[in-house]
Amino acid sequence: MSVEGSIISREKSETAYQRMDDGGIQFDVRQLYRLTVDVIRRLADALPQGSSIAGLSIASASGNTVLVNERGEPMIPAFSWMDQRVNDEMNAVFGKLDADEVHDTVGWPLLDTFPLAHLAWLRCHEPKLLDASSVICMSTDYLHFRLTGNWSIDRSTATTFYLQDQKTAQWHSPYLQQLGIPESKLPPIRSTGDVIGYITSEAADETGLVQGTPVVLGSFDHPSAARGTGILEEGQLLISCGTSWVGFWPVKDRRQSVSLRMLTDPFLQPAGPWGAMFSLPAIATSIDDYIRKYIADGPDRYREFDRLAESVSAGAGGLLVNPSAEEIPGDLVQAGKAQIARALMEGTAFLLKAQIDKLEANGTRFAAATMVGGPSETFPWPQIVADVLGMDIRTVNGSCAGAAGAAMIAGIGAGLYSDERDALKQLSFPELVRKPDPGTTAIYQAQYRQFMNKYMNLGSDAK
Repeated sequence: MSVEGSIISREKSETAYQRMDDGGIQFDVRQLYRLTVDVIRRLADALPQGSSIAGLSIASASGNTVLVNERGEPMIPAFSWMDQRVNDEMNAVFGKLDADEVHDTVGWPLLDTFPLAHLAWLRCHEPKLLDASSVICMSTDYLHFRLTGNWSIDRSTATTFYLQDQKTAQWHSPYLQQLGIPESKLPPIRSTGDVIGYITSEAADETGLVQGTPVVLGSFDHPSAARGTGILEEGQLLISCGTSWVGFWPVKDRRQSVSLRMLTDPFLQPAGPWGAMFSLPAIATSIDDYIRKYIADGPDRYREFDRLAESVSAGAGGLLVNPSAEEIPGDLVQAGKAQIARALMEGTAFLLKAQIDKLEANGTRFAAATMVGGPSETFPWPQIVADVLGMDIRTVNGSCAGAAGAAMIAGIGAGLYSDERDALKQLSFPELVRKPDPGTTAIYQAQYRQFMNKYMNLGSDAK
């Protein structure tokens, strides 16, 4: 991204996951590094003649656990945040954890799919491996180490570790003691925007960047996307559509977010607001399963998905699909592919509306929303979201929003901008606004009531 906010080039690579019969999901973090430096090299190769990189920063979903030996090498494949193998291991290590206390301490509700759970599993099943590790970190921290030779973690990303006291920005000693992990094995916690270190000679050869280029601590992906779209004030809502669909909004009082059982992020602390999030967890994976089973299974399946959804009018002929739930086969066997495609998009928007309705019932109001992520660059999905929510939907930077936020943070760390607000004064991002159609919104209001009646249990507010 240029200092003025133009996206110069964009590249991507997909992580390859190892899925096991016991619910385990892991990946080779060394391969992740190879994919990352390949993406950086391709981006660097696309630079206009005479330009250079001022700084680099990473926006990351994280929540992936990595054990590193004294030589700086991963000891096992990384545990993914989607790993499902943990059963009673947390009780075995911690006893009965108080869910409210965990939430108030770390900022996120108690879950069994993040590093706190992974480490409990390792303590129960691979204690020697855990004890032999030199560094216990997450995948983003490992990437930083390979790029700079230094270990560090920001407060936002550290939230997904479940080992940080979010209010003090210190590692939480009681959890470490129960896990038998000394604090010296964890990366130091610092602030988003701090320079971790500089591209080493080896990383320069791998990335194509100049040795000495500053690497800046970033943040969790959704707060980064909020930065990349200008969502910095209370009353603004970001709908970030990735593996999980997440609603993110700034909140001045951390207690408000925690009391609503929201995922809570340090965001612009200590001078600015916290961030509150609700999640439709791993919903993109569920949608992909539906698409593969009922619509198409080829490399162009999403293009076909969009085309079919556009060909059907609002309401999908009365078909209702909750993408996060197991469907009754008969509901879909009798429907056409186009109806299913439209109903999947509408069902996802209904799940969003259910979450927003709960927030509004508790006094949180949004006049408009900004939608980012891959689906925001398609049609008709953003328009369906506008019509279901009955509000303007703004799209900015699309699938690049998190990366644009990371680039903004890199600019802050490199001294180009004093902070996020200063950056937004200097940056110019193109945007598109989709307005709801009153007639279609009326159709969706009736359809939404039927959806809510059909699916009584829409999942936890805070997964």
